[in-house]
Amino acid sequence: MRQTKVFTSSLPPQMVKEADRWAKKESMTRSELVRAALRLYFEELDFAAAVRVAKKERREGKLKELKPGGLRELIESG
Repeated sequence: MRQTKVFTSSLPPQMVKEADRWAKKESMTRSELVRAALRLYFEELDFAAAVRVAKKERREGKLKELKPGGLRELIESG
């Protein structure tokens, strides 16, 4: 059974050229490049969410110290 799903998106021609340039430079397919870019974007969103939660917890006096591995817990609690 297929482990991926097809995802179609429209991009401006210049963005496609830039994506193709980077894919070639990194020895990746377009799909691999898009997957890598989305992974990085999702990590940034997770980090931004964790920062928002940490700031809120600190304002409320609930956040004393972030322990190792606590970032994931912080993200999931927010």
